Amino acid sequence: MSNVIIKSNACGRKVNMSRNVPFRVQSHVLKLLGDELIGHDRLAVFELVKNSYDADATDVDVTLALNANPPTIIVSDNGVGMSGETIESAWLEIGTDSKRKKLARPRSPMGRLPLGEKGVGRLAVQKLGEKLKLTTCQVGQPEFEFSINWTQLIDSARYLGDGLHVQVEENSQPKVFKNGQGTRVEITGLHREQWTRREIRDLYRLVSSLSNPFDEAKSFVVHLHLPGREEEIEGLPTLQQMLEAAVWNFDFTLDEAGLLTWDYSFTPPRFKGLKGRATHGSEKLQLLEPDEDDLPVEIGRSRQKRDDRIFLASDDLKGIGAIKGRFHAFHRRDEILKASGAPQQLKKWLDNQTGVRVYRDNIRVFNYGEPGEDWLGLDARRINRPAGKLGTQSVIAQIALSLASSSALKEKTNREGFDDNEAFQRLRRIVLSIFDRFQREHGSDRTEIDKALKGEQDAPPPVQDALEKLESLGKQHKLEKEVKPILQSIQQELKTFRDVMVSSGLAGMNLALIFHEVVHSIDRVQRKLHGVADPEEIRREIDHLRKLLDTFKPLLQRDPPRKVSVEDLVERATGMHADRFQRHGVVFSNWTADPEKKHSFTQLLPRGLMVAALSNVIDNAIYWTRYRRERDEREAPGAILVLSHWGEETGGLIAIVDNGPGFQLPRDQLGRPFFSTRAGGMGLGLFYCKTVMDSIGGKLEVIDAEELKDVVDLPDVYDGTAIVFSFKNDK
Repeated sequence: MSNVIIKSNACGRKVNMSRNVPFRVQSHVLKLLGDELIGHDRLAVFELVKNSYDADATDVDVTLALNANPPTIIVSDNGVGMSGETIESAWLEIGTDSKRKKLARPRSPMGRLPLGEKGVGRLAVQKLGEKLKLTTCQVGQPEFEFSINWTQLIDSARYLGDGLHVQVEENSQPKVFKNGQGTRVEITGLHREQWTRREIRDLYRLVSSLSNPFDEAKSFVVHLHLPGREEEIEGLPTLQQMLEAAVWNFDFTLDEAGLLTWDYSFTPPRFKGLKGRATHGSEKLQLLEPDEDDLPVEIGRSRQKRDDRIFLASDDLKGIGAIKGRFHAFHRRDEILKASGAPQQLKKWLDNQTGVRVYRDNIRVFNYGEPGEDWLGLDARRINRPAGKLGTQSVIAQIALSLASSSALKEKTNREGFDDNEAFQRLRRIVLSIFDRFQREHGSDRTEIDKALKGEQDAPPPVQDALEKLESLGKQHKLEKEVKPILQSIQQELKTFRDVMVSSGLAGMNLALIFHEVVHSIDRVQRKLHGVADPEEIRREIDHLRKLLDTFKPLLQRDPPRKVSVEDLVERATGMHADRFQRHGVVFSNWTADPEKKHSFTQLLPRGLMVAALSNVIDNAIYWTRYRRERDEREAPGAILVLSHWGEETGGLIAIVDNGPGFQLPRDQLGRPFFSTRAGGMGLGLFYCKTVMDSIGGKLEVIDAEELKDVVDLPDVYDGTAIVFSFKNDK
């Protein structure tokens, strides 16, 4: 009832009225929370299993008894159980902060920290059925049980607080836990009594992924029982059987100081003489450049400095902690799977099991690793080099975190991943960087398989394949009218590009360079289509993608040869990087502009292509000088020198010399596309340079800086790599 307060003036005349009105919540909000909080039935089961984990269970049995009368779902564990007080103050109190308060989050006797934070996960049972019966028992204590009919409970009082009651029974003689402890949740009045074979298999796939499959101690195992329908999962391969068919394996630990320790193995099947190998390493982690979408609108000085680093720093792991993980990658060509002894069923199973999963304290963070959830953007990145990078459907991976150390990573209320905050963006960049290290290690072995396969059954054009996926996503979001015409226009543009490039002999190089830029735009569109899609926003993004292609049209235009001086070439190339030398603290020297040290000569060549080639090498030199300085924690700055030399017999040369770590690849891989030791590198820079030099009858060489001293009196500070452009003698 409202309390009415009447205020009056000195003459007793009424002036105004105010009321204390109660703030009330209707009881049906319980049903809304149960329906809206959880996305689907499988997630509801997931929430119940998480409760078993919090109760220190080591075994959980999930039973889907659809042929029973009545159809029933049961989740039973061997955890510590609940006391009568816990039932009243925790299970029957919605939104309790017993897990949420920082000071009230001690580890369990088994060393676990509670996974639940919101205090509402138990409402997940409403997603499954109308009626609940819970039985629980602690060691040496009475067994308790209670039943809830959700409709009757909610209808018993209009408002929360008006007396919703649940009758809790104490069993002096245990009915369920006669010789042990645990909790059993039985759900009847199922909202969905008919499950298809596919849905049964989807549930099996999910349940088998709830516990960490890489936990050798088997400290938390979930079993699925399907009485009367067991045959529907017969013949499905186990995760261990799938892992045995993996061709590449990468185990790693990233400690809180940023040191990456890893073991790699290549285990090909018996196929055309392929040989396996194993190696290991320990190194500072090279960071990929941050995605454009992950940068703030206004980047402060401290953030800019951190994002500009080459190596991971301990600050990057604050609120995340140390990371462990495993990558198991597969070659999905039929020939390789057959040689591995993998049946066709395994290939189909991989479609649903592959992905990059995240675990905290050996329990999965849903929905990372689910089909269609490419949280690392591996598929979009694969567009750059389809034959050299791994997409989500080729990888079964585990990322393991500690709950105690990863406090900055907050799970969403709907239990579908972490909040997309700054800590999660750091985690994503770090894991991508580790994955990039794995891919660079596997590159040469991938090439050996490709040689054995002799390039048969080539994959569809990568950008074409990505555009088809975008069209499919647009159709799913009912944006086909907005998306399809623009995508068709882009496809026609790409066809024109291919035709012109093939006729000019530059298809491989220029298409790769174009894809390298276009992929970022495609990635953005895919993210937006996976999220809340606004038709106008999607149309703008795809239109931007089309305009991106327009910027590359100059690559198709001929650059006629002209007489150019070495001084002019170097000045144009180095001018593009003048601000970067200062920003990165690199000491740059240009001997071609020094009258006492330069060797002048002119050359007949396409100036634009040559300037771009020199610029590519300078860009690499800036990176690798910074790399060595950070890796070795040197006080001496990075140093780059550009010089020219002329010999009547040998002709002219331009050399770019640095004090970096030296050339990291085998020399026989010089100029081969898609081979790089640089984080995120595609190996296209030197490929471009080699192609340009070959086209003008010149030569590109990579040598140690020390070797250049046979030709030039080089200061000792330049002890890294020398990239030498040698020109034929036109005089």
